[in-house]
Amino acid sequence: MVLVAPYRQGDDSGNQGRNQALTLNPSGRAIWELCDGTRSATDIAALLADRHGVDRDLLESQVGQALAELSRQGFVEGISEAHVNGPAMTFVVGIEDKTYFHWQTAIFLESLRGKLPPGWKTLVVVCNNHQPLSDELALVLDRYDTDFTFATNHANTHLIDVGNNGGETHAALNRVEALSAAAAKVGNSDMICLLDTDIFLYGDLNLDILPSGCAMPRNWHIEKEVFFATVDENKGNGVDLRKLLDALGCKQEFQPGGVNIFVTGEVAKNRKFIADCFRFAHALFLLGRAAGVEVTWIAEMPCFALAMTANGISYDLLENKEFLVSDCTEKSIPFGTLYHYYSDPADSGQAAFLGSKWHKQAYHTENFLRSDLTLYTEQAKTDHERYFFQLSKAAQDRLDA
Repeated sequence: MVLVAPYRQGDDSGNQGRNQALTLNPSGRAIWELCDGTRSATDIAALLADRHGVDRDLLESQVGQALAELSRQGFVEGISEAHVNGPAMTFVVGIEDKTYFHWQTAIFLESLRGKLPPGWKTLVVVCNNHQPLSDELALVLDRYDTDFTFATNHANTHLIDVGNNGGETHAALNRVEALSAAAAKVGNSDMICLLDTDIFLYGDLNLDILPSGCAMPRNWHIEKEVFFATVDENKGNGVDLRKLLDALGCKQEFQPGGVNIFVTGEVAKNRKFIADCFRFAHALFLLGRAAGVEVTWIAEMPCFALAMTANGISYDLLENKEFLVSDCTEKSIPFGTLYHYYSDPADSGQAAFLGSKWHKQAYHTENFLRSDLTLYTEQAKTDHERYFFQLSKAAQDRLDA
């Protein structure tokens, strides 16, 4: 089945002056035939699930993705537009101007390219103490025409642990800095999605699952009774986050969320909230050391949830698989997943993808996008790993053009 939509004035898809054509497979046709102007993605998924005996939750993700694509191509209305009339979303990453972050940023931007509704955007916060950009990073930002801003590099300028190895810095604090910097770029009612750097969007953005208010996905590290204890090297040592809040006199319920963070512009502009994010990250780092914790790299992880709780800011706890941190053993993941390829043999003995031979630490000082991607692509075990290398190749070509 082929759909044809006439050229629309103001179309910026690259098809100016030409009609749009879209070929539908049987699944796409089934979804299209149920688009009558009254049914939501949830309604369509429920009908198809009953008709074909398929898991409803999985179908809802796929239907949402299909409707978003139909909307972008002009075949249905009210999908992207509904989000434009609501709060705009800015996807934010905070990076250092180093090789490791150059290629990760390019892949992240490539994964979101052409997939955002009008008014939505990406923002790269370069934590480099306001120094000039390197040529390599300048090229990335230019080729992806993305907004960026400069900020403080807490990884280099703020010593946290004065009693361990003469002083340690914590690069993850740059995520708090990125959120603070992003606040100046958005309206109070707009949304910020703060992401880690080693993330890519798998397939199209599923607009239906994005929260419209403050939210964080559930995180298994944070929900454990003793935070830090999930890391084997810490031998069960750690900090009770609820007791930490109780010690401050805070009785509001604490919800264990983190990593991908959604906040309103108004919350991000709250200077006490931002300061408390820094304070909790510092405190957890030092309390962890006092408790005998050897590995404190996750000290920043719950600081956003702790700061919201301490300041009486409500947030939802997300259970969507598309937002949860992967354990890197999945044979498949839903389209629209913000896939976090954090794991590698240098961290935990497992690679970033199921059965993969690739890991990010191999390119800590070398630009992954300057490598021959052929062998990795041929050895990919899963669809989302293959997609990662397709994105990498597309980013490589864009930067080399």
